[in-house]
Amino acid sequence: MDNNKKYIDMHIHSKYSDGHFDVKEIVDMANQNEICFMAISDHDSIKSLTELQLEIPEGVYGTSAIEISTYMMLNQEKIKLHLLGYGFDSGNCELEKVLLELKKRRMYFHKQFLEKLKSSFNNLPIEEIDKLDIERYCWFDRDILACLKSCIKSSQELENYLTFFKKNKMRYGIDYPIEISTAIAAISAAGGISVLAHPMAYNLPYEKVQVIIKQLIDMGLQGIEVYQSDCSSYDSIRLLEEVNKYNLLYSVGSDFHRIINSDGREIGKGIDNNLCVSSTSLTDYLIEKKLVFTKKKK
Repeated sequence: MDNNKKYIDMHIHSKYSDGHFDVKEIVDMANQNEICFMAISDHDSIKSLTELQLEIPEGVYGTSAIEISTYMMLNQEKIKLHLLGYGFDSGNCELEKVLLELKKRRMYFHKQFLEKLKSSFNNLPIEEIDKLDIERYCWFDRDILACLKSCIKSSQELENYLTFFKKNKMRYGIDYPIEISTAIAAISAAGGISVLAHPMAYNLPYEKVQVIIKQLIDMGLQGIEVYQSDCSSYDSIRLLEEVNKYNLLYSVGSDFHRIINSDGREIGKGIDNNLCVSSTSLTDYLIEKKLVFTKKKK
């Protein structure tokens, strides 16, 4: 590892899901922020992995990563959760099945939204709309609106579109996520480590978060994202108590997506430098088990 680099970020998003930047741009920003270990954990996609393996700077560790859209049932309540996976075999058939199922569900919602748009407007720029990637996890309504804006000829036409999008915000439906035990099993089958993403971001009472963590451990969960941009220092302390109680791995992630219209979070540093973490048990474990990659020598 490069001694001049010191921070870790295991939760970054690229253009392959709902991030703004491509892999090369992310690597450049990570390099500027002194990142020694990084992972691009796109939503329901591992398309960034091959590029990251090629672009990763010398002296920096990388690993396979993903953030899977999941849910669990708790006292007959359906709770949406995000599950991070690390260090897995990207060609594993069980993981591929899960990603294919999510892709099918994602395309279904995107096509539904497009059908509603087409039934509401005449003279749409169909050729431009058809160029949009309906397979990608994204804010699909924003992608369509950006496409339409490039073709709009009058202020009234723009107003009509804006009114439509305000009334019809695209959301992945309640049937989009998969059951979290299925996702944990797939990551395990692929030889990876499963980590609960941003436990405090679900706006649940902490007592319920504790119950969820215990039930997920029974399903095979191996770690918790303890340090995260939106997580207070007090919350991190409480989550570390769960880590120690159950002998879990812990990780750090900025959940970085973009710079414009963001809350100022940065790769490796979080919001107002509330991360800047140099060591985690997750990254130590991945290195020990050789579930990492570095710059290939020419």
